[in-house]
Amino acid sequence: MNRIKWFSTIRILGLFLVLTYHLFYNQLPGGFLGVDVFFTFSGYLITALIIAEVGKKGSFHLFRFYKRRFIRIFVPLFLSIAFTLPFMLLISPDFRAGIGRQVAAAIGFVTNYFEILSGGNYEAQLLPHLYIHTWSLSVEMHFYIFWGLVCAVAGILLNLIFSKQASKRLTVFRIFVFVSSVCLAAFSFFFMQKIYGAGDNISNVYFDTLSRLYPFFIGAAVAALWGTDTEKKKDEESASFVTKANPSKMVIIPLILVAVLSASGIFAMAKVMKFEDAAVWHYGFLTVSLLTAVLIFATRALHSVTPKNVKEPTLITAIADMSYNIYLFHWPLYIIFSDVIKNNTIAGLATIATSVLFSALVLYGVERLLKRPKSAKKRQNRKIIAIPVGTLILGFVVASGLIINKAPVITSIEIDFTSNQLQQDVTDLFYLRDGILLVDDMPVKYDGTKPLQANLLPKTEKKPDTPKPTNPSNSENPPAKVEKPDHIASGGVTIVGDSVPLGAQTTLKNTISDCYVDAKVSRSIDAGYQVMMDLQNSGELREYVVIALGTNGSNSYAKLLTKFIDSLEPGHKLIFVTPFDGRSNENAAAVTKTTDWVRNLPGQYPFVTVADWAKVISSQTNLLAGDKVHMGGQSAMNLYAQCVADAITAASGKPGK
Repeated sequence: MNRIKWFSTIRILGLFLVLTYHLFYNQLPGGFLGVDVFFTFSGYLITALIIAEVGKKGSFHLFRFYKRRFIRIFVPLFLSIAFTLPFMLLISPDFRAGIGRQVAAAIGFVTNYFEILSGGNYEAQLLPHLYIHTWSLSVEMHFYIFWGLVCAVAGILLNLIFSKQASKRLTVFRIFVFVSSVCLAAFSFFFMQKIYGAGDNISNVYFDTLSRLYPFFIGAAVAALWGTDTEKKKDEESASFVTKANPSKMVIIPLILVAVLSASGIFAMAKVMKFEDAAVWHYGFLTVSLLTAVLIFATRALHSVTPKNVKEPTLITAIADMSYNIYLFHWPLYIIFSDVIKNNTIAGLATIATSVLFSALVLYGVERLLKRPKSAKKRQNRKIIAIPVGTLILGFVVASGLIINKAPVITSIEIDFTSNQLQQDVTDLFYLRDGILLVDDMPVKYDGTKPLQANLLPKTEKKPDTPKPTNPSNSENPPAKVEKPDHIASGGVTIVGDSVPLGAQTTLKNTISDCYVDAKVSRSIDAGYQVMMDLQNSGELREYVVIALGTNGSNSYAKLLTKFIDSLEPGHKLIFVTPFDGRSNENAAAVTKTTDWVRNLPGQYPFVTVADWAKVISSQTNLLAGDKVHMGGQSAMNLYAQCVADAITAASGKPGK
């Protein structure tokens, strides 16, 4: 199939959306929709090639198709991994933990399911995998395998039925492709709707092959209608319906307008939509795929009606040709640069420049060497160039192998989490034991509704009996009104938090006297609220209540945190620790909003104090771990504990609730 003018703009649009989303998230929070642009366009191109082959040869050669697709995808993928792995020596060893499994998943085209299986691991969320972006290649390869097989079988059957009717055979094949594509797209879309919301992790829905195939089939349906190049007469049987109509050049302006409006619609959605928005899952992905289909139609028609002497600008063509390679290189390079260069803008620009450089090397250097030149002179030149290029690649491959071999199994952060969680569990067991030793001699009756700990009140915490009122009808004088005593806080500090205070719990206990820490990895705000209520119901909530949550960003932060304020019993003093996330992604954006909202609480509630950890650490992020969230060492722990201690001191001068 000859090159179709203006298709480069679609590739560049998808690349622009994805790069901006990854490198400059705040500018385009919905840029992840660019992946659906790529998916739809890929489904169109591949199906158009299949239809063209059936039109020319009467059948479709499946294994040749698999070979072409594998080489086209695998070679740049393998080289991008080999060229980027050695640069990991510049950053924290934590990023190399389990890198061998990541690489195996990437080159095995199962990254999407690898991420689903490891998605429950908090570490996988905070320290991004260098090759997580290859999940889209996995889905694409799964589409190629399935769709290629379907089309090959259909081609064989139709060739047997219409062996001497080439024109009719192609028409029936087009109809089959169109109907099958529509049905499969509908199945995939409704499968996404079914599993969306069924679990807590929507990323699993995003990664799942079955729920992500419908953009490909939407593109395939377009290919069945307007799919192939028709500039040569011998390709007339596989001509698109648009080209057969031979539209007048007067439609150029309307087609340009349709293309611009479609691209603008996609960009507008990427500007306002966010990954966690329900609208994205219900109609966002689908709308982008349909707009991409319209854009394909418009640019395909423009190719047919614009004069042959009008060419795409060379720069646009070159960027489009490198788009796949740039996509492969940009994410691991960004992880590396953003860790070395603390300025995100500079890190992003350095990522783009280096990605283009490596992409050009792979596309115009290595990939061309794999193609056999026709002339003897060119073959000789290829041999001369192949030696240094091959040596360079071999060096990177050996270095990458050594890095994989020496990579740690788990990260230092994960080790700290495990150690601190064990300490937390031991502390909880001691508290449970003390509660059991202090209960009344009367057997404890467990009602099955409250946590067991709520039934283990020590004797010193028993509330005084309330005298039973007498019946006014049997007495001339009404009984005296019995006032319910206010809740009296018992002093001390209770800290309820997520993985950040968990990492600093020993330092917190050493810094703050009479301090109990209940922290857990990946704890949400809502889960933290349940912990506070359990402690409060059991009479174990102390006077100073420190809430150190929000690292796991939530868009419902205001509603969830207000529950802490409303549900807290009188006599307590509430301290909120502002969360901090030094990355540039959707979680960091949610964390920043939470922090800004928390800072305004003391003005509304006299018993609320803020420990502004985000402000303290924002100028000293070098003290944090490689994920830019957790403690990077004792200095950060000391700083965190002191921040909380200062807030408790400030709260001591305020009234309780």
